[in-house]
Amino acid sequence: MLNFDWGTHLSENWARFLVILAFIAPLIFTFTLPRRYIYQGAADQKMWRNLKIWIFVLIGISVSVYLYF
Repeated sequence: MLNFDWGTHLSENWARFLVILAFIAPLIFTFTLPRRYIYQGAADQKMWRNLKIWIFVLIGISVSVYLYF
């Protein structure tokens, strides 16, 4: 089992900061992907197939909800 006893000493602001970093890490990874990899296997290169746009929107919503509550 995972032991998160070290987290009991963190303040709420530090815990929030760490969780937001965990949201931003996949965002940074996605923006480093080459364009040809994103559209690989797609019939066309329409804007709605762009993974970078979708990940930005979804993580943006997640982070904003997390910051609000």
